[in-house]
Amino acid sequence: MSTVAEPLTDIDAGGATGTGGGTGIGVQLRSEIRKLTTTKLWYILLLAMVLCSAGLTGLMVLGGLNAPNSPLDFGTAQGVVPAYNLPVALACVFPLAVGVMMVTGEYNSRTIGTTLLSEPRRMRVYGAKVLVGLGAAFAYGLLTMAVSALVAAGLLSGHGEQTFLGETSVLGALFGSVGVMTLWGAIGVGVGSLVRNQAAAIVGILLLTQFLEPALRILFSAMGSPDAGNLLPGGAGDVASGGTVLTAATDAGGASQPFGFLVLALYAVVLVALGGLRFARYEAS
Repeated sequence: MSTVAEPLTDIDAGGATGTGGGTGIGVQLRSEIRKLTTTKLWYILLLAMVLCSAGLTGLMVLGGLNAPNSPLDFGTAQGVVPAYNLPVALACVFPLAVGVMMVTGEYNSRTIGTTLLSEPRRMRVYGAKVLVGLGAAFAYGLLTMAVSALVAAGLLSGHGEQTFLGETSVLGALFGSVGVMTLWGAIGVGVGSLVRNQAAAIVGILLLTQFLEPALRILFSAMGSPDAGNLLPGGAGDVASGGTVLTAATDAGGASQPFGFLVLALYAVVLVALGGLRFARYEAS
């Protein structure tokens, strides 16, 4: 008695994946989301980002309200913007780190081989990582900005000051900050793809964003060219968010929000593209 083998097909949760092998983009996206959310690190980073941003925002507002010689002026809408968008000046490292770890984590844990066996089309895998990185960074930014804005508004209101939350400049700063955080997530994926070692990538982004770039922006200001700092990623992000404490301190407020978004988006596109080329040539070992 003989049997006839029926042809095998690749099926995913949404139907056939086609004849090219691998999985559908929907399955790949769900896979990347599971990789991110089934570890403790994603919510540890989110909690740290929210607490750090809210705490520093509270300290800044209280200092501005109570310090006798405070340079901060909370009497105008533009004056309160640095308090509302403080997270984008200091907490950009968190969505950056999430994007970095979405790529480097797989090489650290040596699961990249399994990932590429289930979906050999590397650019589809990489594209899913970029999209999930953008989504995660958006969620991080939205929650962080909402909590920090509530802290700032609560303290201002409690001290008899206007919150200016209905003002266009403040709303533009809040939404701009969320957009900046989102772009940092994509930049993180690109950086993680270019720098395969997770520790080196994390240390690198900390040094660049928290030390080297602020020092360069201060140096540009001291040399009489403060707007040159707006061409750096952090400077562009600060401009796109409506201005931060460092923007005011370096007197680099000459550029518009669209200009800041354009510069930061160009960084994101270039780094994502270079990261994609590098990812396509990695040895999955």
